[in-house]
Amino acid sequence: MFCEEQLAQKTKVWKGMERSTDEQRKLAEDYYKFEIMPIVIDCFLQKYQKEEPCESMVLTLGTSYEPLVLSILALKPKKVLILYTEQSFHLLDDVIEFTKLKPTQYKATEVDSESPLQLYQEIKKAYERWGRPEDIYVDFTGGTKSMAAGCAMAGSAIGAKLIYVPGKYLTHLRKPEPGTEKLFYVDDPYTVFGDIEREQAFCLFNEMDYISAYRIFDELEKKVPNSKEDDAFKYLSKAYSGWDSLDISEAKINLSKCYDIILKKGKLEKNLVLLQHEQKIKDQIEFLEVLEKLHCREKGDKEFIFNNIGYLIANLYQNAVRREAKERYEMATLLLYRILETIEQKRLWNYGIDTENADFSKLGYSDEELREKINAIRIKIKGFNEIEHLDKKVSLMAGYILLAAIGDDIIKNKKTAQLNRLKHKVDLRNKSIFAHGYEFIDKKKFEEFKDLVVEYMNLFFELENINKEKMLSVCEFIRL
Repeated sequence: MFCEEQLAQKTKVWKGMERSTDEQRKLAEDYYKFEIMPIVIDCFLQKYQKEEPCESMVLTLGTSYEPLVLSILALKPKKVLILYTEQSFHLLDDVIEFTKLKPTQYKATEVDSESPLQLYQEIKKAYERWGRPEDIYVDFTGGTKSMAAGCAMAGSAIGAKLIYVPGKYLTHLRKPEPGTEKLFYVDDPYTVFGDIEREQAFCLFNEMDYISAYRIFDELEKKVPNSKEDDAFKYLSKAYSGWDSLDISEAKINLSKCYDIILKKGKLEKNLVLLQHEQKIKDQIEFLEVLEKLHCREKGDKEFIFNNIGYLIANLYQNAVRREAKERYEMATLLLYRILETIEQKRLWNYGIDTENADFSKLGYSDEELREKINAIRIKIKGFNEIEHLDKKVSLMAGYILLAAIGDDIIKNKKTAQLNRLKHKVDLRNKSIFAHGYEFIDKKKFEEFKDLVVEYMNLFFELENINKEKMLSVCEFIRL
């Protein structure tokens, strides 16, 4: 009790000290170090000091030396490894001064604060050098989150006892509140580092690596007690992974599970991350329901497909955009090519033409009249010759030439120039490694092809009276 009273009195003095100048800040720092820190140590050791010294100990040094001093003095390790950074090196002397570690007792090693792998390697080397001791502790209190995560995970891997020394941190004074320090033992690093793993999962999710994000969220849900949203994040990641792979039914099932969790937990927790996306997730489920019907219809039921063609095009486009972000230009080009094809098929469907088995009589021309109209355009397109008969299976270029011949608005003006440009860009796709050729599509070629597709897509949505912004927005994936 005397210890705590004495600490409270001196803490009050320390908090009230002026810190306007460098000299005043130095006086406050010295007061803490020489007047308060010794009492903090006494109070801490009364609660946590071990009777017998431990064999070995590994610690990370961050912006505060105090936690290391407390854990070293409490556990009395015979061998010590201190991992510091260029920024924390100046605090090493304070650790040694308070703990009175002998040069033969400790080793201090500089590490990269953002390289958990390097920390793991240094800890593993010390572990082997010390003869793989069983009585080894790892204190991951200090340093950056990456340092702490690497230290804790390495400690868990070698079977070390994991500890940390938290305290109520006074941000404005850059010190822990004297007397609030505690020594915690951690059975599983996930209970403390769930937030670090979660940040990693968020990064993977936002980099569109949905399956890796799913695995981490799934692990967090199992291992971290009272995790608020990891189950919802898990299902969202799995849903987007399925959607990205065009497994629409799987996507809908998992997105529905995510939405149900948001509704249930949102009634109790108003600060859930996904609450702000509740409406969009609901809209995406409805979007997926339409896509599921589109992809699961009987082959002959094209009327429903073409009546909802905006869903199909928007989904293809956003999928292509995600491939573009990952620099997978060949696959993105294939998806955009399919949009051009879909636009042509829908415009011809409006005239009663099924591009798989065309009945040209529905256009109101005789075969000879229609062939003459088509050939008048074909001879103006580089690389094309006249046709002798009408093919009932209509390809992409043949479809656009046919639309130009009958005066469809999708290609009504400057027909020759438009069709030559279209053929040139389509040829780039046809020569790619994923189509009929051996060439790779670079960023420049892809962007040129994308610009062409966007032009046709924008005109198509306008002609078909489809709300382009709404369609594209709904199927654009959420970022966490």
